[in-house]
Amino acid sequence: MKRLFTVLFLALLTVSLSGQKLLKATKNNYNNFGLRTTKVVLQGTTLTDLLLADAVKKNWIISPFEFCYIDEYEKIKEDTSYNFLLRTDGIFNKEYEPKLEYLTLIKGGPKFQKGLFMSAEFISLPFQSKGDESGNIHSYIPAYLNIMQDYILKVQKGILLTYTGEASYADPAGLNGRNLIFGKNDFGYETEDEQTKWEFRGRAEVTTDERKGDLITERATETAVSLVIFPLEQKRGYCYKLIIGTDNHRLYLFKKHRISSSKPPGFTKKDINKISYQYRH
Repeated sequence: MKRLFTVLFLALLTVSLSGQKLLKATKNNYNNFGLRTTKVVLQGTTLTDLLLADAVKKNWIISPFEFCYIDEYEKIKEDTSYNFLLRTDGIFNKEYEPKLEYLTLIKGGPKFQKGLFMSAEFISLPFQSKGDESGNIHSYIPAYLNIMQDYILKVQKGILLTYTGEASYADPAGLNGRNLIFGKNDFGYETEDEQTKWEFRGRAEVTTDERKGDLITERATETAVSLVIFPLEQKRGYCYKLIIGTDNHRLYLFKKHRISSSKPPGFTKKDINKISYQYRH
């Protein structure tokens, strides 16, 4: 029995020391973020790449940055003296091919045997459906960069936020003081524009994707817009639902659900009831 207690104690001690080591490494990664150069990886000279590069030049302030292309990235991606901002493909369990593209911020480092990055993933935001050429995401690129930078700064003040995962990306406080703008196709159920406006007590509007893009580009005051991202040509996968402040680029909502026949892409009735609650009280 004494031997059993000794083994259990040593096991718990190992786990505790391992956790402390991981926490220390994570804390160092975030706290030293600004000391490393962020390599912005461009895939080519597409409009998306050009807009990403322009947005970085105008908005990126928390670290030095340089641009590179995929071929250079492949040579230096294991260099721990760099952070990397790049578009990545995401594959979830039981998926055979990527359905969504993400904008991801990681620290350089070696790989696991399965090909995953051993380096720290600071934050990864859903960007668009794989192969989507509509350009709907273009207006949101500056906001994405500011959301990422705000998250880094937030974690530097409280490292334990990293253990809450995606839930720590968003900060819902302050949303009910804003006019909320939805897209006509942002709902996963049948609803009327007037019904949505009533649920938010006149502080919500349903409009086109183009108008939403204009509002975030213009950085309209006291306004927030919704953004729904899901695989356009797939009946399965995940749907992401975001709400972003147009002037302050704050992420007020970050939720996702698995798409099914009973739960199509878009905000659910439960989502809308929960979001609108603060507008009704």
